Amino acid sequence: MELNLNRRQFVAAGTVAAMGAMAGLAGCSSNDSKTDAKTDAKTDGKKVEAPEKLVFAWEPGASEGKYENMRDLIAEAMAEGAGVPCEPMTTTDYNVCIEAVNSGKAHYASLGAKEYVELHKKNPAVEVAWVLSDGEGKLNQVSYHSQILVLDENADKYKKGDSYELTQDAMKGKNMSWVELSSTSGYVIPSIALATEFGISDSEELGESGKFFNTVLFGGSHVNSIYNVLIGDADFCACDDTGAANNYNVVEGENGELGALYEIKSGLEAPLDKYAGVKLRCVSSLPVPAVPFVVNTDYVPEDMNKKVVDYMCSDAVSGNKELFKDPKDKDTVTKWKQTTGKVTFTPADDPYYDDFRKLIGEE
Repeated sequence: MELNLNRRQFVAAGTVAAMGAMAGLAGCSSNDSKTDAKTDAKTDGKKVEAPEKLVFAWEPGASEGKYENMRDLIAEAMAEGAGVPCEPMTTTDYNVCIEAVNSGKAHYASLGAKEYVELHKKNPAVEVAWVLSDGEGKLNQVSYHSQILVLDENADKYKKGDSYELTQDAMKGKNMSWVELSSTSGYVIPSIALATEFGISDSEELGESGKFFNTVLFGGSHVNSIYNVLIGDADFCACDDTGAANNYNVVEGENGELGALYEIKSGLEAPLDKYAGVKLRCVSSLPVPAVPFVVNTDYVPEDMNKKVVDYMCSDAVSGNKELFKDPKDKDTVTKWKQTTGKVTFTPADDPYYDDFRKLIGEE
């Protein structure tokens, strides 16, 4: 069974944020798997009981119907590692996903880097558990890219020589589609980069209609951000080059690379189903740290979390072709590709995001 929550349902359920003030952990456990616990030195000796079932919350982009098999396989893998069942939770709002793991309604979650950094600052009990590795199977500061796309027929307006460059004159007064204010690749990084390049002191101006852009739209997902350009409501759209890539074929260049040309796939679900063959050009590309898979350590004992992380970072998971698919596989829908034979999940900790914190002013 898969849980599904939207913002109204979550609030109506009366869930209250658990803003833990802990900063360090000290563990202890018994031999009974149902009573395994750890002691938190910052919460008056509070013991964390091992849950009889785990819940994994997915952000809206990964909550789409086409990712159901991926979510189920991740839940099965986590259950294998933890020794207890795991249930996926889908959400329709980033804030619901954040609140789910913050409050303990979900034990684990997939968040954007910005969501994690901000949540960890408020609640240090929410920590990074693992992230996606680079092509060599190692932890890398650059995991994927934030893109700005335009219709290819308009791309020459943003070309300088043999490359592409977004200038203040070319963008000001146009219409922009972001993903969400909290989306790392769909708003945070590109808006900060553009504000810095254009000398705009407050990057939030780029998220409001009538300021820098004439109209600002928020798609709510990377797919819907692209859709806003396809239907002509936006001149530009921000999206990632991972999940969004399931909706297009790369015609020229490399996925996520400046200047890459994409073509919308045929046979997609709404809202892109009517736009097969339409071409989009990548006119901006920025590096992004890996997406964090996080755990709320107030609700998962240290020893259980270690077992989960060890299994999620094992060959059993990275070798599953339904999770880490062959790049030539056109049918399997998942967020990860086995491009080198070495791509895997890898353990990470909070300092991994220190450079990102500096970028977004959350030091």
